[in-house]
Amino acid sequence: MKRIDTSNPDAWVAEKDNGYAPIFRDTKPLRGRGLGTAFGKGVVMEDVLSPPTKIIPREHPLEELHKKSCLLYGAGDHEEYIDMRVNSVTNREMLTRFSQVFLLPIYLILYLLPRLGGQIGWFEGGVFDYCALALILGLIFYDFLKPIATPVRFNYEKQEVYAYHKGVLYRIPWNECEIACMYAPDFMGVGGLADAYSLNLWLYPKHCVNGKAGNEPVPLVLLNEGEYHSELYDYWEYVRCFMTDGPESVYTLEDEKSRAKVVDFSKASKARFILEFPLFLIIYFLTKPKVLYIWLNPFKIKWPKEVHEWTGEVRNWH
Repeated sequence: MKRIDTSNPDAWVAEKDNGYAPIFRDTKPLRGRGLGTAFGKGVVMEDVLSPPTKIIPREHPLEELHKKSCLLYGAGDHEEYIDMRVNSVTNREMLTRFSQVFLLPIYLILYLLPRLGGQIGWFEGGVFDYCALALILGLIFYDFLKPIATPVRFNYEKQEVYAYHKGVLYRIPWNECEIACMYAPDFMGVGGLADAYSLNLWLYPKHCVNGKAGNEPVPLVLLNEGEYHSELYDYWEYVRCFMTDGPESVYTLEDEKSRAKVVDFSKASKARFILEFPLFLIIYFLTKPKVLYIWLNPFKIKWPKEVHEWTGEVRNWH
């Protein structure tokens, strides 16, 4: 469903959500020739948030927004820096959800109908069964085993931002860090285009430290949401407040373990672990598979050594 007003070609206005109605303007001259976000219109419609840092009005208490953003998107926070997960990590359950909600019910119906009618025995299987199950499991395992990207590190002490994207490392001064909410409509079947929004960190070649960055900036998607844009601005508010007002101004959850460890079974008895762990896996797989994937995925991309040197400690939290 489209909720954005595009009647003014120079300023597209989205509906108000959590006290803010963003205005999107064409920033394509800043972003290079290789990107367009309005399907054939040749424009990049964005609400630029930085630089300079833009304070977004919010209806909900900021303390509540900071806590939610930290818990949902934070990969670890410390005294002088925070790690914020990127979209490929926080939204990595799409194929799993498609398999759970769409493919599996269809397969079960097609499995049951001929067996209830007596055409096939209950435990007989054919090529269709094996192919369908292989597809469903393949999509789920792709979500699970796809390497988890490094988060973006926001260093308040040095006023720098570190990003490691597709084998290229960027070191960005905060006052040059370009972050924007982009209108990114998506296809919704026969319904045509529907509203969607991306919070992007733009990576420019001039900030490349190592690797081949190319000649034009590329967007690193911090968060993508369909239809409503509120979550993107909540994410931005948390980062903005941390980098401008300092660590003491936002909610933090400091510990010595990975934030990805959802439940700590280290102190549980062997009998309790055997009984509870399988149940825990089933519940999380059905309700919050991305949390499970982040926790158990063995393939986590590590920071290059330069980032540890800039930060002053070795941390590879995800």
